[in-house]
Amino acid sequence: MKKGSGIILGIIPARGGSKGVKDKNIRPLLGKPLIAYSIECGLSCPSVDRLIVSTDSERIADISKRYGAEVPFIRPSELARDDTPMMPVLEHAINECESLYKLPIECIVLLDATSPLRYVVDVENCVKIFKNGDCDAVISVIPSRRNPYFNMVVSENNYIRIAIEPEMPITRRQDCPPVYDLNNSIWVFSRKAILEDKQRIPKRSKLYLMDEFSSVDVDREVDFKILETLMKEQNV
Repeated sequence: MKKGSGIILGIIPARGGSKGVKDKNIRPLLGKPLIAYSIECGLSCPSVDRLIVSTDSERIADISKRYGAEVPFIRPSELARDDTPMMPVLEHAINECESLYKLPIECIVLLDATSPLRYVVDVENCVKIFKNGDCDAVISVIPSRRNPYFNMVVSENNYIRIAIEPEMPITRRQDCPPVYDLNNSIWVFSRKAILEDKQRIPKRSKLYLMDEFSSVDVDREVDFKILETLMKEQNV
C-alpha cells in the first residue's frame, strides 16, 4: 500500500488490568481520567482521520466514548494479558477497523494513555516524517542520561564490563555516540510494519526527538504525584 492511499488511524491501547497502579488508565489526574488527555490530543490532530481506544474493559470503553473516542470493538481477553505484546494488539485493531469501516489503514498512530503531556505538534511532526520519509516507523525519543559506551555496564562471569565496547577508549561521556530513550509517547507504524514485519522497532525506523516534560510517562504511584506537580507548575 502506497503512502497516502488509506486512512490514518489513531489508537490508544488501554487494558483494564494494571499491576503497578490500579485502574491506571482511568485514574483521575487533576480532575480528568488519565486516558482523557491522550484522547483530547488525538482528536486535536488534523492528520488523524479516526481515533479509537482498544480496550478489554467496558468501563474504560464508556469513559473513552464520553471524551470523544471511538470504541468500535472490545479487545479479546487473550490480547489483554500482562504479557501481551503490542504488535498483536495493533494487528487486531487494523483487521477489525478495516472490516468495520470498509477503508484501508495506511498507518497507525499509537498514543499511549500513560503519556498525557505530549503536544499535538509532536504528533503532527511524527506523521509528517512518516509521510515524507522512506521509513516504516517513526518513534519518539528523548536523549538518554546514560550511555552504554561510557557509564552502563553488564556483568559476565562475576565481573563487569562496559555495555558496548568502543573501538577506541572514550574518556568523556560527551564524546560518546548519542543514544536515546524510547519515551513511549508517539509511535507511527506503517500497515506493513504491523501486518508483515511484526516488529516493535522495524529496520526502517526514524526517531523523533521530544523534550523531557512532554515525555513524562506514568507507570508507578509516584509518577502521578510527580506529574500533578509538574502540571500545576506549568499550569497545564
